This record gives sequence, structure tokens and C-alpha cells, in this order.
Amino acid sequence: MVISALKLHQNHSEIARRMNITRHTVISILSKYKESKSVSNAPGQGRKRKLSDADIKEMAKEAKKKSKCAPELAQRYSFRTRKHVSESTVQRRLREQGLAYLTIAQREALTQEQKDARVEYAQEHLDYEWRGVLFSDEKSFWLGSGPTHAWQDPKRRKTREIQRHPKKLHVWGAMGSHVKAKLYFFQENLTAPLYTKIITSRLQEKKLIYSQNCPKKYKKKWVFLQDNDPKHKASESMEELKKLVGTRLIPHPVNSPDLNAFEDMWSYLDRKVKAARIKSISGLKRFLTKEWENIPWSEMRKSVDSMPRRLQECIERQGGRTHY
Repeated sequence: MVISALKLHQNHSEIARRMNITRHTVISILSKYKESKSVSNAPGQGRKRKLSDADIKEMAKEAKKKSKCAPELAQRYSFRTRKHVSESTVQRRLREQGLAYLTIAQREALTQEQKDARVEYAQEHLDYEWRGVLFSDEKSFWLGSGPTHAWQDPKRRKTREIQRHPKKLHVWGAMGSHVKAKLYFFQENLTAPLYTKIITSRLQEKKLIYSQNCPKKYKKKWVFLQDNDPKHKASESMEELKKLVGTRLIPHPVNSPDLNAFEDMWSYLDRKVKAARIKSISGLKRFLTKEWENIPWSEMRKSVDSMPRRLQECIERQGGRTHY
């Protein structure tokens, strides 16, 4: 409208009065238009960011490795540079670095005896042929589960309704680089008889699913891995396993989910379930079944192929938890 007013040969004061803006603003806009035939700012003329690329990378590093939160990072920056930066600015920059504000997972502390056993296991199996292993595990999924944290406007907090005692579904699964078993769903507590029923139902050769390019050396010759849950090690469970896999059973150290590649599959499915916001057990079963069928073999192989790195990290940390 300012340009239209110019074409009507109005002077600066008349334009300012008509547009209800200052005369200085009119002069500035007209001058910009005469130079560039546009009233938009030229590239790079916006307000410069307070944080440099180096500052942002340093903050991301502090956030990841030392679990520093946005207020701490903003305070440290202000103290170091004598320049103020807001908490919200730091949060935006961290998001741009691909970070998200999530809960810190809690895990049972390892005893020294368990650490020693983990190191021994890692050293013995560092060069093991992990692509021939069928990893197994169980997990529980709760209805109505969703993200626990999100970046928010403190004045407009997000809310999500939850049930006091939500229904849950327990799931057993097994996978390897070229073979997997169908998921088994149950809602009762896991017992040795139930576990025996699960492996009998799912580990029969005719019921397993192989990839199209599965090497012959892995067909019917996979090695089974389970954790040390007492139900898994019960006499009736082990007797049934002997029938199903013979001696093709690899040991697993106590309290070591990070040394089981299947944990990555649970994380993958858990993200999918939380995004879907499923509200019924039957719907959860259908959703998990479909997602399990559609997980790419490449995704499974990636987890299996991480085993040497997991074991090496375990050795380097003297039996301590790995980041997996």
C-alpha cells in the first residue's frame, strides 16, 4: 500500500498519515524499494543468531555426554561469554541437532561378579558367528502409552489422559539375521509351563520364517539365545528346548539385556506403538503383528551385526553397561 501511495504522488508525510506509521518508516521502505524493487529483506539481513555453530555443537556435546539440561547450558554460556541466551533458544538449537528431551532409562546396577562374567563372555564370543543366532526376549506393552516428554510452551502445557491401571500385553519374540519367529501374545504372568508352551509353539522349524536370501548354512542350523530368567532355565523349559534345538543353545550372562540384539526390535516396536496411541488389546495385537511382519531384514541384521561392537565396549568398560 505504501508503493501504491507513492504512485499517487503523495509525499512522505501524507503516506505516513494515511498508513498510520512513522515518516521514518515510509522513507526506509521507499528507499529499499527504489534499490531492489522489493520491500523484503535481502538474504542474511535478519537478526543474527546469538549462538555460533561452535557454541551449538559444544552445547549438544554437553547435553549428550554430561546430561546437561537447557537451563544449565544457558547459564554456563552466559557466565562464560557475559552474553545472555534464553533457555528456549538453547532448546531450539538442541532440537536442530537432532536431540530430544526424554526420560533417563533406569537399569539395575551390576555386581562385580556379574561384571566379571560379562567380560569373560564378551572375550569368548567376540568373534562368534552372530548371524547364525536366533535372539529371543519378552516385553510388556501398555495400552494408551505415548511420549512421556515433549518440548512445550511452559504456559501451555500439553496433557494426555491415562488410566490408573492400564491393560497390558506381554509379547515374546525371536529374530536373527535371516530367520524370525511369529510373535506370541499373552496377558497372564509368565511361568515355566507357559514358556514351554511358547517355545513349543514358535520354535518348530516349519513355523519359522526365513529371508529369501538366507544362506543354507543358517537354515535349520541356527543357535538359540535366551536370557537367564528362572522360567527360561526351569527343568521343563530346558527339556523342551533340548528337543527343539538340541545343543544349539548359546549361554547368556545374567542381567545383560544390552548384550541381546533383540532389545533393538523392542525399541523399534515401542516407538511405533506410542505413535499409534492404540486403545484396545485386540488392536494392539493386530498392530504389533503387522509391524513385526514389515520390519525390514536389514533392520534386524543391523542389530545382529552390532554384537561385536557391544562385546568390545563391554570389555573396554570392564563389564559395565554398554550404551546399547
